[in-house]
Amino acid sequence: MKRLKKHILLCIAIMNIVFNFSDIIVAETNYSEISGIVLSSENKPIFRAHVAIPAINRGTITDENGKFTISHLPNGKHRIVISYIGYQTNIQVVDLKSNENNKLKIILQSAQIQTEPVIITGSPHAVNPLDTPQDISSLSGRNKMKYEASSIGKTLEELPGVYNISAGSVAGKPVIHGHTGERVLILSDGVAQEYQQYGERHSPTLESFNYDRIEVIKGAASLLYGSDAIGGAVNLIPHPLHFSCDRSFNLSGNFASAYLSNNNEYMAGLKLYSSFDNFAINASLVRRKADNFNAPDVDSYSKTLKRGDPKFTGEIPNTNFEQFSYNAGVGYLTNFGIISVDYDYFLTKNNFLLPTGLPIGLRLENQILNLKTNIPISNFVIKPKFSYQQNHRQATPAGMPYSTLPNSAAVDLKLNVYTGRIEVEHVDLFGLSGTFGTEIKHYDHDNIGKVPLQPTGYFTNYSLFIFEEWVANRLTLNFGGRFDYRDQLFYGTTTNPLLTKDDSRNYSNFSGALGAAYKITNQLTITGNIGRGFRTPSFFNLYVYGEHGGVFAFQIGNPALKDETSLDLSTSLRFNNSFINGAVTLFHNIVNNYIYLYSAPEHPLAPAGQAFVFAHAQADAALTGFEANINVLPFNWLVIDGTFSSISSKFTSGVHEDDELPLMPPTKGTVGVKFLMPSFSFFNNPYFGVNSKFVLSKNAAGIYEPFGQFDDGIGPDIPFGVCSTDKYSVIDLSLGFDILFIAKQINIDFQVTNLLDNDYRDFLDTYKGYALAPGRSFNLKLNIAF
Repeated sequence: MKRLKKHILLCIAIMNIVFNFSDIIVAETNYSEISGIVLSSENKPIFRAHVAIPAINRGTITDENGKFTISHLPNGKHRIVISYIGYQTNIQVVDLKSNENNKLKIILQSAQIQTEPVIITGSPHAVNPLDTPQDISSLSGRNKMKYEASSIGKTLEELPGVYNISAGSVAGKPVIHGHTGERVLILSDGVAQEYQQYGERHSPTLESFNYDRIEVIKGAASLLYGSDAIGGAVNLIPHPLHFSCDRSFNLSGNFASAYLSNNNEYMAGLKLYSSFDNFAINASLVRRKADNFNAPDVDSYSKTLKRGDPKFTGEIPNTNFEQFSYNAGVGYLTNFGIISVDYDYFLTKNNFLLPTGLPIGLRLENQILNLKTNIPISNFVIKPKFSYQQNHRQATPAGMPYSTLPNSAAVDLKLNVYTGRIEVEHVDLFGLSGTFGTEIKHYDHDNIGKVPLQPTGYFTNYSLFIFEEWVANRLTLNFGGRFDYRDQLFYGTTTNPLLTKDDSRNYSNFSGALGAAYKITNQLTITGNIGRGFRTPSFFNLYVYGEHGGVFAFQIGNPALKDETSLDLSTSLRFNNSFINGAVTLFHNIVNNYIYLYSAPEHPLAPAGQAFVFAHAQADAALTGFEANINVLPFNWLVIDGTFSSISSKFTSGVHEDDELPLMPPTKGTVGVKFLMPSFSFFNNPYFGVNSKFVLSKNAAGIYEPFGQFDDGIGPDIPFGVCSTDKYSVIDLSLGFDILFIAKQINIDFQVTNLLDNDYRDFLDTYKGYALAPGRSFNLKLNIAF
């Protein structure tokens, strides 16, 4: 009852902050409007091009004549972003004055090489990624449609330097600069999301289809987002609101569908955007369902009796899943800004295959409610935001499928997260542009299941931050700092010997960043960035005590763990023109008090009869990496692209000094060739592509490597499967085109993955111990705009 009262009081306080912010406006704000036309380089109007103003979450789409209008805009400077699938995004900066109508004529160039000229994550404000010191990649438009999958990790794995920890086709979490899980934050519109991320197979509980774009910060991002961003952050950004500002009712949207033959997976999704007067509504709905995935049908260990051969080949049992998600939001344009509320719901049910051939069933439900407003005042935009998230994880005992949930739940974990954030973005204040603000986050966790994996408790985190940017000719400097204070309480229990009584403690941390970007020429930029990140030990790190079915091990926490802190150094050389787009990046990340799990069969709290026991420890560590990517247009009909990434790591103190860190990705490279064919009849922008991926072999770091028990000499003697993996390569084919049918744009993409049906195991595939990776698949994706 006391905790419920505390939650209510916290919500009331945050809501008062949000709704009373308009009282600070002491003078009437003057408004103007922007109108214009969007044309192709052939001087043809572009229908349904997106016109957005990111700073105030405003936007619209062009009509059949390519025209648009955004009215009721506050005076001042605005950065306007115009984009359309298959064309280069265009940026216009306008300075609005009272009662003026600014008319724009926008020409979009065909995008043989697609780039993202505006990013809003990990920077003080919306900027060109060529000019920012931070290493940031993004996924949007046609590429986002092409790569969207059932997990965030799978969706992002084609980005340079991003890997995926997978478990079949349903589970995948991103790996950035060698970090994942509790060291990479997943954000929904800039608010950190919790999804019990301590498990290797625990995927983010967000559906990328519901969002407009995804931006990835590679490197420490604690300055803006706090704890758990030592390795980076992934921000899913919603669609901007479209206001008609008249009595007409506008409705647009798109329907998307996909089919993947390997696991008989289908997807169907619908997005709707509507406006009437000062109201705007965005909504989306998506359904995915799949059977078991298929690996190449080679001889299994039961036939060959050869050590290391997989136990399962062909159809891999108990790997089926189904997902359902929807999002709905409404915004109202007032005299002092926009008030909006949106709700996001995500549900996935799936089976995980155990080495015995039996399943563990899983049910994940996630709900997010966001209430926010933005209040433009002169060169400022004040952005109060309140977010509520509920995440519910249920798992069956070994041997039971997800169809028996929720009644069969052995693991039953529920958490509620309340976040209040007030951010003030400004332009040209004493020569600086940037943002400053404060955030309060309350995390409340309940363990209501039979397995005492993670204890019941809560924490409240308070933070202040400032991030500023200064630009002078060719030089861009940004810098900032952040202070976090956390107060937390764990409740004692008789089922956990690590927590026999209530435990109250607190933490405090400073973080910051300093970066520079210098434009050697208009097309070539060199950057450098220093960032300090931190991670407070999670409830799981401190007090886990129980059998973790997903990794086949008994895990034990360590109440003496300290905060992780990191110093992240990076430099990039970037080049971009109409023929070549590329970057080379070097990074070095020094982590103090790196938390890891080690093999602990002799631990004083290890239960008798457990074959594999892990416990938590700390040591200092360092990670060094190199990344490169390039896109070349040697002819107007040919695009060649490639990526390369490699990471080395080691413990720099402790009993494993000079040994490699666990879960480090292997070195990989990709090469792609895309042929741009001429349009004919009603087929527009057709292309044909061949893509190859080359991955080097990778050895398990040691006895502390997750799933290391499948290698000889580590843990119990398991004759089948591997933890260390061999090198492999795969080839994919792709074909796509657009159709203009009754003034409707239809995008079609067809892909054959693992064309040669190669049998292989990826080091970050958590099924590598007993099953092969997926084999050949024929994939079809369709998107219809209306």
